[in-house]
Amino acid sequence: MLGIREHKNHQVRGGLQIDALPFDDIQVAPLPSIAHIPIDSAAEITVSVGDEVLTGQPLTHFSNHAVTSHASISGKIIRSATNIVSIESDNQDTTYSHDHQQFKNNYKAFFRSMGLVGLGGAAFPVDKKLNSLQATTLLVNAAECDPAIYCDEALMQERPKEIIEGIRIAIEAIGASQCIIGIEDNKTKAIQQMERNLPNHIKMIRVPAIYPSGAEKTLQRLCNGKTGSLKDNETICFNIATCYSMYQSVKKSKPLISRIVTIVEKNATRNLEVRIGTPLTELQIAHNIQTPYSIICGGRMMGWTVNRDYCVEKRTNSILINTEVQKDARPCIRCGACEDVCPENLLPQHLFWHASTPDTSKLQDLKLDQCIECGCCDAVCPSHIPLAGLFNDAKLLIQQEKTEQHKAALAKIRYEKHLARQKEKSVRQRKQLDTKTETLKIASASEDAKKALIAKALQRQKSRQHQKNKDLSESNKKPGQESPR
Repeated sequence: MLGIREHKNHQVRGGLQIDALPFDDIQVAPLPSIAHIPIDSAAEITVSVGDEVLTGQPLTHFSNHAVTSHASISGKIIRSATNIVSIESDNQDTTYSHDHQQFKNNYKAFFRSMGLVGLGGAAFPVDKKLNSLQATTLLVNAAECDPAIYCDEALMQERPKEIIEGIRIAIEAIGASQCIIGIEDNKTKAIQQMERNLPNHIKMIRVPAIYPSGAEKTLQRLCNGKTGSLKDNETICFNIATCYSMYQSVKKSKPLISRIVTIVEKNATRNLEVRIGTPLTELQIAHNIQTPYSIICGGRMMGWTVNRDYCVEKRTNSILINTEVQKDARPCIRCGACEDVCPENLLPQHLFWHASTPDTSKLQDLKLDQCIECGCCDAVCPSHIPLAGLFNDAKLLIQQEKTEQHKAALAKIRYEKHLARQKEKSVRQRKQLDTKTETLKIASASEDAKKALIAKALQRQKSRQHQKNKDLSESNKKPGQESPR
Protein backbone atom coordinates (compact mmCIF):
# COMPACT_ATOMS: atom_id res chain seq x y z
CA MET A 1 0.00 0.00 0.00
CA LEU A 2 1.47 3.35 -1.06
CA GLY A 3 2.96 5.44 1.73
CA ILE A 4 2.88 2.67 4.35
CA ARG A 5 6.08 0.99 5.51
CA GLU A 6 7.78 -0.40 8.60
CA HIS A 7 9.11 2.30 10.92
CA LYS A 8 12.67 2.71 12.17
CA ASN A 9 11.84 3.64 15.78
CA HIS A 10 13.11 0.67 17.79
CA GLN A 11 11.62 2.03 21.03
CA VAL A 12 8.10 1.26 19.77
CA ARG A 13 6.95 -2.34 19.27
CA GLY A 14 5.08 -3.00 16.03
CA GLY A 15 3.13 -0.49 13.97
CA LEU A 16 3.77 1.18 10.61
CA GLN A 17 5.17 4.46 9.31
CA ILE A 18 2.51 6.20 7.22
CA ASP A 19 3.02 9.27 5.02
CA ALA A 20 0.69 12.16 5.79
CA LEU A 21 -1.28 13.95 3.08
CA PRO A 22 -1.78 17.72 2.88
CA PHE A 23 -5.33 18.79 3.65
CA ASP A 24 -7.53 21.87 3.32
CA ASP A 25 -9.11 23.98 6.04
CA ILE A 26 -12.52 23.04 7.41
CA GLN A 27 -15.38 24.02 5.12
CA VAL A 28 -19.08 23.89 5.94
CA ALA A 29 -21.00 21.52 3.67
CA PRO A 30 -24.24 22.88 2.20
CA LEU A 31 -27.48 21.95 3.95
CA PRO A 32 -28.74 18.64 2.57
CA SER A 33 -32.12 18.55 0.86
CA ILE A 34 -32.94 15.48 2.94
CA ALA A 35 -31.42 13.99 6.10
CA HIS A 36 -31.79 10.40 7.27
CA ILE A 37 -31.20 10.45 11.04
CA PRO A 38 -30.15 7.09 12.59
CA ILE A 39 -32.16 6.19 15.71
CA ASP A 40 -30.97 4.01 18.58
CA SER A 41 -32.96 0.76 18.67
CA ALA A 42 -33.68 1.31 22.38
CA ALA A 43 -35.08 4.83 21.84
CA GLU A 44 -38.74 5.80 21.54
CA ILE A 45 -39.50 8.09 18.59
CA THR A 46 -41.64 11.15 19.38
CA VAL A 47 -42.38 12.42 15.85
CA SER A 48 -44.68 11.21 13.09
CA VAL A 49 -44.83 11.59 9.33
CA GLY A 50 -46.01 15.08 8.44
CA ASP A 51 -44.68 16.77 11.59
CA GLU A 52 -42.62 19.95 11.23
CA VAL A 53 -39.34 19.93 13.18
CA LEU A 54 -36.62 22.48 13.92
CA THR A 55 -32.85 22.06 13.75
CA GLY A 56 -31.70 20.44 16.99
CA GLN A 57 -35.19 19.32 18.04
CA PRO A 58 -35.27 15.95 19.87
CA LEU A 59 -36.72 13.13 17.77
CA THR A 60 -36.79 10.60 20.64
CA HIS A 61 -37.81 10.61 24.30
CA PHE A 62 -35.12 11.17 26.91
CA SER A 63 -34.19 7.73 28.23
CA ASN A 64 -31.68 6.09 30.52
CA HIS A 65 -31.11 3.39 27.90
CA ALA A 66 -30.29 5.41 24.76
CA VAL A 67 -28.81 8.75 23.73
CA THR A 68 -31.34 11.20 22.33
CA SER A 69 -31.42 11.71 18.56
CA HIS A 70 -32.00 15.19 17.10
CA ALA A 71 -33.07 16.75 13.83
CA SER A 72 -29.98 17.98 11.97
CA ILE A 73 -32.05 20.24 9.70
CA SER A 74 -35.44 21.91 9.92
CA GLY A 75 -38.27 20.66 7.77
CA LYS A 76 -40.97 18.00 7.47
CA ILE A 77 -40.84 14.39 8.63
CA ILE A 78 -41.33 12.17 5.58
CA ARG A 79 -40.41 8.86 7.20
CA SER A 80 -40.51 7.55 10.75
CA ALA A 81 -39.30 3.97 11.19
CA THR A 82 -37.83 1.96 14.05
CA ASN A 83 -34.21 2.88 13.35
CA ILE A 84 -34.39 5.95 11.13
CA VAL A 85 -36.22 9.27 10.76
CA SER A 86 -36.06 11.11 7.43
CA ILE A 87 -36.49 14.89 7.21
CA GLU A 88 -37.14 16.92 4.08
CA SER A 89 -35.41 20.28 4.40
CA ASP A 90 -37.30 23.58 4.30
CA ASN A 91 -33.96 25.39 3.68
CA GLN A 92 -34.61 27.64 6.68
CA ASP A 93 -32.43 25.88 9.28
CA THR A 94 -34.56 27.31 12.09
CA THR A 95 -32.99 26.42 15.45
CA TYR A 96 -34.78 24.70 18.32
CA SER A 97 -34.41 26.25 21.79
CA HIS A 98 -33.32 23.79 24.51
CA ASP A 99 -34.23 23.99 28.19
CA HIS A 100 -31.54 22.33 30.33
CA GLN A 101 -32.71 23.26 33.83
CA GLN A 102 -33.68 19.66 34.62
CA PHE A 103 -30.09 18.52 33.96
CA LYS A 104 -28.37 21.11 36.12
CA ASN A 105 -25.23 19.63 37.74
CA ASN A 106 -25.90 16.25 36.08
CA TYR A 107 -23.44 15.90 33.22
CA LYS A 108 -24.33 12.28 32.44
CA ALA A 109 -28.02 13.00 31.88
CA PHE A 110 -27.21 16.23 30.04
CA PHE A 111 -24.77 14.61 27.61
CA ARG A 112 -27.27 11.80 26.97
CA SER A 113 -30.02 14.35 26.25
CA MET A 114 -27.70 16.15 23.78
CA GLY A 115 -26.90 12.93 21.92
CA LEU A 116 -23.16 12.92 22.68
CA VAL A 117 -21.15 9.85 21.66
CA GLY A 118 -17.46 9.23 21.08
CA LEU A 119 -16.43 10.72 17.72
CA GLY A 120 -13.25 8.70 17.30
CA GLY A 121 -15.12 6.01 15.35
CA ALA A 122 -16.71 3.70 17.93
CA ALA A 123 -19.61 6.07 18.83
CA PHE A 124 -19.69 4.80 22.43
CA PRO A 125 -22.13 6.94 24.51
CA VAL A 126 -20.27 9.61 26.50
CA ASP A 127 -22.49 9.19 29.57
CA LYS A 128 -21.59 5.47 29.76
CA LYS A 129 -17.90 6.33 30.05
CA LEU A 130 -18.69 8.72 32.89
CA ASN A 131 -20.06 5.79 34.92
CA SER A 132 -16.51 4.92 36.02
CA LEU A 133 -16.34 6.06 39.65
CA GLN A 134 -12.62 5.28 40.00
CA ALA A 135 -11.39 7.50 37.15
CA THR A 136 -8.74 10.00 38.20
CA THR A 137 -7.14 10.74 34.82
CA LEU A 138 -8.52 12.10 31.55
CA LEU A 139 -6.55 10.99 28.50
CA VAL A 140 -7.40 13.08 25.42
CA ASN A 141 -6.71 11.23 22.19
CA ALA A 142 -5.24 13.61 19.62
CA ALA A 143 -3.08 10.95 17.94
CA GLU A 144 -4.98 10.73 14.68
CA CYS A 145 -2.86 8.18 12.88
CA ASP A 146 -4.91 6.73 9.99
CA PRO A 147 -3.70 7.97 6.58
CA ALA A 148 -7.25 8.92 5.55
CA ILE A 149 -8.40 10.85 8.65
CA TYR A 150 -7.41 14.46 9.35
CA CYS A 151 -10.61 15.89 10.86
CA ASP A 152 -9.22 16.12 14.41
CA GLU A 153 -5.96 17.70 13.25
CA ALA A 154 -7.88 20.31 11.30
CA LEU A 155 -10.08 20.92 14.33
CA MET A 156 -7.04 21.50 16.57
CA GLN A 157 -5.53 23.90 14.05
CA GLU A 158 -8.66 26.02 13.68
CA ARG A 159 -10.58 25.73 16.97
CA PRO A 160 -8.06 25.09 19.77
CA LYS A 161 -9.74 27.38 22.33
CA GLU A 162 -13.07 25.61 21.97
CA ILE A 163 -11.40 22.20 22.28
CA ILE A 164 -9.55 23.19 25.45
CA GLU A 165 -12.78 24.55 26.94
CA GLY A 166 -14.39 21.20 26.12
CA ILE A 167 -11.48 19.43 27.87
CA ARG A 168 -12.11 21.59 30.97
CA ILE A 169 -15.75 20.49 30.91
CA ALA A 170 -14.69 16.83 30.57
CA ILE A 171 -12.31 17.17 33.53
CA GLU A 172 -15.14 18.63 35.63
CA ALA A 173 -17.58 15.94 34.53
CA ILE A 174 -15.14 13.16 35.41
CA GLY A 175 -13.71 14.78 38.51
CA ALA A 176 -10.22 13.99 37.17
CA SER A 177 -7.13 15.10 39.07
CA GLN A 178 -4.92 15.13 35.97
CA CYS A 179 -5.33 15.49 32.22
CA ILE A 180 -2.95 14.35 29.47
CA ILE A 181 -3.27 15.01 25.75
CA GLY A 182 -1.53 12.43 23.57
CA ILE A 183 -0.65 13.78 20.12
CA GLU A 184 1.56 12.53 17.29
CA ASP A 185 4.81 14.47 16.97
CA ASN A 186 4.33 15.18 13.26
CA LYS A 187 1.27 17.39 13.81
CA THR A 188 3.41 20.52 14.14
CA LYS A 189 0.81 23.20 13.45
CA ALA A 190 -1.82 21.54 15.64
CA ILE A 191 0.72 21.22 18.49
CA GLN A 192 1.60 24.91 18.20
CA GLN A 193 -2.03 26.03 18.25
CA MET A 194 -2.92 23.81 21.21
CA GLU A 195 0.16 24.70 23.28
CA ARG A 196 -0.48 28.41 22.70
CA ASN A 197 -3.82 28.08 24.50
CA LEU A 198 -3.05 25.22 26.89
CA PRO A 199 -3.39 25.89 30.67
CA ASN A 200 -0.67 24.67 33.02
CA HIS A 201 -2.71 21.86 34.58
CA ILE A 202 -3.17 20.10 31.21
CA LYS A 203 -0.11 18.24 29.93
CA MET A 204 0.56 17.46 26.28
CA ILE A 205 2.69 14.43 25.43
CA ARG A 206 4.09 13.88 21.96
CA VAL A 207 4.12 10.29 20.81
CA PRO A 208 5.82 8.80 17.73
CA ALA A 209 3.87 9.18 14.49
CA ILE A 210 3.52 5.45 14.10
CA TYR A 211 0.29 3.71 13.21
CA PRO A 212 -1.73 2.72 15.29
CA SER A 213 -0.63 5.15 18.02
CA GLY A 214 -4.21 6.49 18.03
CA ALA A 215 -5.63 3.20 19.32
CA GLU A 216 -6.69 3.76 22.93
CA LYS A 217 -4.60 0.98 24.46
CA THR A 218 -1.55 1.87 22.37
CA LEU A 219 -1.81 5.59 23.17
CA GLN A 220 -2.19 4.86 26.87
CA ARG A 221 0.85 2.59 26.73
CA LEU A 222 2.92 5.25 24.89
CA CYS A 223 1.90 8.03 27.28
CA ASN A 224 2.42 5.81 30.29
CA GLY A 225 5.98 5.16 29.16
CA LYS A 226 6.65 8.87 29.67
CA THR A 227 4.55 9.52 32.78
CA GLY A 228 4.10 6.14 34.49
CA SER A 229 0.85 7.44 35.98
CA LEU A 230 -1.84 5.93 33.77
CA LYS A 231 -3.79 2.91 35.03
CA ASP A 232 -6.45 1.07 33.03
CA ASN A 233 -9.16 1.22 35.68
CA GLU A 234 -8.44 4.87 36.56
CA THR A 235 -8.22 6.41 33.07
CA ILE A 236 -11.02 7.65 30.81
CA CYS A 237 -10.14 8.39 27.18
CA PHE A 238 -11.99 10.96 25.06
CA ASN A 239 -11.33 11.95 21.47
CA ILE A 240 -10.51 15.57 20.53
CA ALA A 241 -13.74 15.92 18.55
CA THR A 242 -15.72 14.49 21.49
CA CYS A 243 -14.33 17.22 23.78
CA TYR A 244 -15.26 19.80 21.13
CA SER A 245 -18.83 18.45 21.08
CA MET A 246 -18.93 18.83 24.89
CA TYR A 247 -18.06 22.51 24.45
CA GLN A 248 -20.77 22.87 21.79
CA SER A 249 -23.42 21.28 23.99
CA VAL A 250 -22.59 23.08 27.27
CA LYS A 251 -21.59 26.53 26.01
CA LYS A 252 -23.67 26.78 22.83
CA SER A 253 -26.66 24.56 23.77
CA LYS A 254 -26.04 22.70 20.51
CA PRO A 255 -26.73 18.96 20.39
CA LEU A 256 -24.59 16.64 18.27
CA ILE A 257 -26.13 17.30 14.85
CA SER A 258 -22.95 17.73 12.79
CA ARG A 259 -19.34 16.62 12.72
CA ILE A 260 -16.09 17.14 10.78
CA VAL A 261 -15.57 14.52 8.06
CA THR A 262 -12.38 14.01 6.06
CA ILE A 263 -12.98 13.39 2.33
CA VAL A 264 -10.06 11.73 0.51
CA GLU A 265 -10.13 11.21 -3.25
CA LYS A 266 -7.34 11.24 -5.86
CA ASN A 267 -4.83 12.08 -3.10
CA ALA A 268 -6.70 15.35 -2.45
CA THR A 269 -7.96 15.78 1.09
CA ARG A 270 -10.63 18.14 2.37
CA ASN A 271 -12.45 18.48 5.69
CA LEU A 272 -16.15 19.24 5.72
CA GLU A 273 -18.49 20.06 8.60
CA VAL A 274 -21.41 17.84 7.65
CA ARG A 275 -24.88 17.51 9.16
CA ILE A 276 -25.70 14.05 10.54
CA GLY A 277 -27.86 12.11 8.08
CA THR A 278 -26.48 13.78 4.94
CA PRO A 279 -26.42 11.33 1.99
CA LEU A 280 -23.06 10.89 0.26
CA THR A 281 -24.71 11.85 -3.02
CA GLU A 282 -24.98 15.44 -1.72
CA LEU A 283 -21.29 15.75 -0.78
CA GLN A 284 -20.05 15.99 -4.36
CA ILE A 285 -17.69 13.02 -4.16
CA ALA A 286 -16.29 10.62 -6.78
CA HIS A 287 -17.03 12.94 -9.70
CA ASN A 288 -15.13 12.42 -12.96
CA ILE A 289 -13.64 9.14 -11.76
CA GLN A 290 -13.55 6.84 -14.74
CA THR A 291 -11.94 3.81 -13.11
CA PRO A 292 -13.80 1.42 -10.78
CA TYR A 293 -13.76 2.56 -7.18
CA SER A 294 -15.11 1.68 -3.77
CA ILE A 295 -16.17 3.96 -0.92
CA ILE A 296 -14.50 3.25 2.41
CA CYS A 297 -15.87 4.81 5.58
CA GLY A 298 -13.79 5.08 8.76
CA GLY A 299 -10.26 5.29 7.36
CA ARG A 300 -7.96 3.40 5.02
CA MET A 301 -6.72 0.94 7.63
CA MET A 302 -9.78 0.14 9.75
CA GLY A 303 -12.63 1.35 7.55
CA TRP A 304 -15.53 -0.56 6.05
CA THR A 305 -17.01 -0.46 2.55
CA VAL A 306 -20.28 1.42 1.98
CA ASN A 307 -22.37 2.24 -1.09
CA ARG A 308 -23.41 5.63 -2.47
CA ASP A 309 -26.68 5.48 -0.53
CA TYR A 310 -24.76 5.72 2.73
CA CYS A 311 -25.59 8.66 5.01
CA VAL A 312 -23.19 10.38 7.41
CA GLU A 313 -23.49 9.05 10.96
CA LYS A 314 -22.00 10.26 14.24
CA ARG A 315 -19.18 7.71 13.85
CA THR A 316 -18.33 8.79 10.28
CA ASN A 317 -14.94 10.48 10.53
CA SER A 318 -13.68 9.77 7.02
CA ILE A 319 -14.87 8.99 3.50
CA LEU A 320 -12.21 7.52 1.20
CA ILE A 321 -12.67 7.00 -2.53
CA ASN A 322 -10.50 3.94 -3.14
CA THR A 323 -9.42 3.20 -6.69
CA GLU A 324 -6.88 0.52 -5.78
CA VAL A 325 -7.64 -2.88 -7.28
CA GLN A 326 -8.07 -5.50 -4.59
CA LYS A 327 -5.68 -8.36 -5.19
CA ASP A 328 -6.61 -11.99 -4.74
CA ALA A 329 -5.29 -13.70 -1.63
CA ARG A 330 -2.62 -16.33 -2.03
CA PRO A 331 -1.39 -19.00 0.41
CA CYS A 332 0.58 -17.86 3.46
CA ILE A 333 4.36 -18.13 2.93
CA ARG A 334 5.11 -17.86 6.68
CA CYS A 335 7.39 -14.86 6.22
CA GLY A 336 6.60 -13.44 9.67
CA ALA A 337 6.11 -9.85 8.45
CA CYS A 338 2.74 -9.67 10.16
CA GLU A 339 4.30 -10.59 13.49
CA ASP A 340 6.92 -7.84 13.13
CA VAL A 341 4.33 -5.07 12.76
CA CYS A 342 1.70 -6.29 15.25
CA PRO A 343 1.46 -3.56 17.95
CA GLU A 344 -0.11 -6.00 20.43
CA ASN A 345 2.80 -8.47 20.17
CA LEU A 346 0.55 -11.26 18.86
CA LEU A 347 1.32 -14.02 16.37
CA PRO A 348 -0.94 -13.26 13.37
CA GLN A 349 0.39 -16.15 11.27
CA HIS A 350 -0.53 -18.67 13.98
CA LEU A 351 -3.88 -16.97 14.49
CA PHE A 352 -4.51 -17.26 10.76
CA TRP A 353 -3.77 -21.00 10.73
CA HIS A 354 -6.12 -21.68 13.63
CA ALA A 355 -8.79 -19.28 12.33
CA SER A 356 -9.09 -21.61 9.34
CA THR A 357 -10.18 -24.50 11.58
CA PRO A 358 -13.45 -25.02 13.48
CA ASP A 359 -11.60 -25.35 16.80
CA THR A 360 -11.45 -21.91 18.46
CA SER A 361 -9.73 -22.97 21.69
CA LYS A 362 -6.26 -22.33 20.22
CA LEU A 363 -7.34 -18.83 19.16
CA GLN A 364 -8.22 -17.99 22.72
CA ASP A 365 -4.89 -19.40 23.91
CA LEU A 366 -3.15 -17.13 21.36
CA LYS A 367 -5.03 -14.11 22.83
CA LEU A 368 -7.12 -13.29 19.78
CA ASP A 369 -9.28 -11.08 22.01
CA GLN A 370 -6.34 -8.65 22.32
CA CYS A 371 -6.28 -8.02 18.57
CA ILE A 372 -7.36 -4.41 17.90
CA GLU A 373 -7.93 -5.09 14.16
CA CYS A 374 -5.66 -2.22 13.17
CA GLY A 375 -4.89 -3.76 9.79
CA CYS A 376 -1.08 -3.56 10.07
CA CYS A 377 -0.82 -7.25 9.21
CA ASP A 378 -3.00 -6.73 6.15
CA ALA A 379 -0.80 -3.90 4.93
CA VAL A 380 2.46 -5.90 4.96
CA CYS A 381 1.17 -9.34 3.93
CA PRO A 382 2.81 -10.27 0.59
CA SER A 383 0.07 -12.83 0.00
CA HIS A 384 -2.67 -10.17 0.37
CA ILE A 385 -4.51 -12.23 2.98
CA PRO A 386 -7.25 -10.17 4.70
CA LEU A 387 -6.05 -11.14 8.17
CA ALA A 388 -7.89 -8.46 10.16
CA GLY A 389 -11.19 -9.47 8.55
CA LEU A 390 -10.55 -13.14 9.29
CA PHE A 391 -9.71 -12.31 12.90
CA ASN A 392 -12.90 -10.28 13.22
CA ASP A 393 -14.91 -13.22 11.85
CA ALA A 394 -13.15 -15.53 14.31
CA LYS A 395 -14.01 -13.18 17.18
CA LEU A 396 -17.64 -13.22 16.13
CA LEU A 397 -17.53 -17.03 15.97
CA ILE A 398 -16.04 -17.22 19.47
CA GLN A 399 -18.64 -14.78 20.75
CA GLN A 400 -21.35 -16.86 19.10
CA GLU A 401 -19.96 -20.00 20.73
CA LYS A 402 -19.87 -18.28 24.10
CA THR A 403 -23.44 -17.13 23.60
CA GLU A 404 -24.52 -20.66 22.71
CA GLN A 405 -22.61 -22.05 25.70
CA HIS A 406 -24.29 -19.49 27.92
CA LYS A 407 -27.68 -20.43 26.52
CA ALA A 408 -26.87 -24.12 27.01
CA ALA A 409 -25.78 -23.46 30.59
CA LEU A 410 -29.01 -21.57 31.27
CA ALA A 411 -31.01 -24.37 29.63
CA LYS A 412 -29.19 -26.94 31.80
CA ILE A 413 -29.95 -24.91 34.93
CA ARG A 414 -33.61 -24.65 33.90
CA TYR A 415 -33.75 -28.40 33.20
CA GLU A 416 -32.11 -29.25 36.53
CA LYS A 417 -34.56 -26.97 38.30
CA HIS A 418 -37.37 -28.67 36.37
CA LEU A 419 -36.12 -32.10 37.49
CA ALA A 420 -35.85 -30.84 41.07
CA ARG A 421 -39.41 -29.54 40.91
CA GLN A 422 -40.61 -32.82 39.43
CA LYS A 423 -38.82 -34.78 42.17
CA GLU A 424 -40.21 -32.49 44.85
CA LYS A 425 -43.66 -32.87 43.35
CA SER A 426 -43.29 -36.67 43.26
CA VAL A 427 -42.14 -36.74 46.90
CA ARG A 428 -44.99 -34.47 47.88
CA GLN A 429 -47.52 -36.62 46.04
CA ARG A 430 -46.07 -39.79 47.62
CA LYS A 431 -46.39 -38.26 51.06
CA GLN A 432 -49.94 -37.21 50.32
CA LEU A 433 -50.74 -40.72 49.07
CA ASP A 434 -49.16 -42.34 52.14
CA THR A 435 -51.11 -40.02 54.41
CA LYS A 436 -54.34 -40.79 52.59
CA THR A 437 -53.64 -44.54 52.72
CA GLU A 438 -52.96 -44.38 56.44
CA THR A 439 -56.13 -42.40 56.96
CA LEU A 440 -58.10 -44.97 55.00
CA LYS A 441 -56.53 -47.77 57.04
CA ILE A 442 -57.52 -46.06 60.24
CA ALA A 443 -60.98 -45.41 58.89
CA SER A 444 -61.23 -49.02 57.70
CA ALA A 445 -60.09 -50.36 61.08
CA SER A 446 -62.64 -48.17 62.77
CA GLU A 447 -65.42 -49.51 60.54
CA ASP A 448 -64.47 -53.14 61.33
CA ALA A 449 -64.53 -52.38 65.05
CA LYS A 450 -67.97 -50.84 64.68
CA LYS A 451 -69.22 -53.88 62.79
CA ALA A 452 -67.84 -56.20 65.47
CA LEU A 453 -69.61 -54.24 68.23
CA ILE A 454 -72.86 -54.25 66.26
CA ALA A 455 -72.53 -57.99 65.69
CA LYS A 456 -71.97 -58.57 69.43
CA ALA A 457 -74.91 -56.32 70.26
CA LEU A 458 -77.10 -58.22 67.84
CA GLN A 459 -75.88 -61.49 69.30
CA ARG A 460 -76.70 -60.33 72.82
CA GLN A 461 -80.09 -59.16 71.69
CA LYS A 462 -80.72 -62.48 70.01
CA SER A 463 -79.64 -64.37 73.17
CA ARG A 464 -81.89 -62.28 75.37
CA GLN A 465 -84.80 -62.78 73.00
CA HIS A 466 -84.17 -66.54 72.97
CA GLN A 467 -84.10 -66.64 76.78
CA LYS A 468 -87.24 -64.58 76.97
CA ASN A 469 -89.08 -66.92 74.62
CA LYS A 470 -87.92 -69.93 76.65
CA ASP A 471 -89.09 -68.42 79.90
CA LEU A 472 -92.44 -67.58 78.36
CA SER A 473 -92.86 -71.15 77.14
CA GLU A 474 -92.13 -72.56 80.63
CA SER A 475 -94.65 -70.32 82.24
CA ASN A 476 -97.46 -71.42 79.91
CA LYS A 477 -97.24 -75.18 80.89
CA LYS A 478 -100.03 -76.86 83.08
CA PRO A 479 -99.02 -78.53 86.29
CA GLY A 480 -98.05 -82.20 85.81
CA GLN A 481 -97.87 -81.80 82.08
CA GLU A 482 -94.70 -82.96 80.57
CA SER A 483 -93.12 -81.51 77.55
CA PRO A 484 -93.57 -83.54 74.46
CA ARG A 485 -90.71 -85.65 73.56
